[in-house]
Amino acid sequence: MYFLKNGLIVFVLCSVVAFGGCDFFAPKAQKPSKVENAITGVSETKAAAPQEALAGNVLAKVGGWSITIDEFNDRLKGLKQVVKDFDETKSGAKQMVLEELVRQQLLVYEARQEKLDQEKDIQNAVRDFENTLLVQELASKLVKDVSVTEAEAKDYYTANPDQFVTPVEKKLRELVVPTETEAKDILVQILQNGDFVQIAKDKSKGKTAADGGDLGFVLQAPFIEMQKEIESLKKGEVSRVFSGPEGFYIVKVDDVRGGDKKAFEEIKGDLMRWLTLRKQQEAVMQKIGEISKKVNIQVNAELLKE
Repeated sequence: MYFLKNGLIVFVLCSVVAFGGCDFFAPKAQKPSKVENAITGVSETKAAAPQEALAGNVLAKVGGWSITIDEFNDRLKGLKQVVKDFDETKSGAKQMVLEELVRQQLLVYEARQEKLDQEKDIQNAVRDFENTLLVQELASKLVKDVSVTEAEAKDYYTANPDQFVTPVEKKLRELVVPTETEAKDILVQILQNGDFVQIAKDKSKGKTAADGGDLGFVLQAPFIEMQKEIESLKKGEVSRVFSGPEGFYIVKVDDVRGGDKKAFEEIKGDLMRWLTLRKQQEAVMQKIGEISKKVNIQVNAELLKE
């Protein structure tokens, strides 16, 4: 909002970088340009007629537009935040920024002369931009003093323990064969202390057979039927036979990790930021509700059906 409230024009920033690049901030000596002459009031061909001196702290005028030295300095502050290398103390730096402002106003003047400001698309864009600024400014005022204390964050942490548990991951191995009968026979071997890894290498027809059916640690099984089977399985347990995309499956849970609750100090910063944002959103929504009670709202819902 700083740049917008202080009138920093995007055109100026783009022009500064596009026309000058990094060398802009260390300008070379050169013949005064037409724009420089326009600023100083000097003609390239002959001395200009005497002009009325600028009043007070007005730095420059272009037609009906003017800028004071205070306004100009505000723009320099905004420019320094956007262009980190900008150094206003370098010779000619301020002059070149002022020239860009004058160039812009000359183009604005001509655009108005051609009545471009009266075109519907331009007017709509200006109105939308103004509305956006107004909404942003009001929202900023509404949430300026809205924050969350550490005590509030701790209360939320205590009341919602499940939200701060690390996700549970299970290390899976699969065995896939074409028929249910074959799968049941293999399951009997496994339950009789057969080596799941070796049996998978010898008999599985799945893509993971060479790795002993290794699927690695997963948060979610590759398909819904497998997910249902592993949800209740603990470390070392084997599933029943079930059907899947490539045939009939048996799955073993090799290992389980996660499921630990994170310490409050570990997540305090993120939690306070999230709770603050949520509280700010609630403040804005509350204000919208209050406004809606005093402003007439009408919607022709039938038009949406067409």
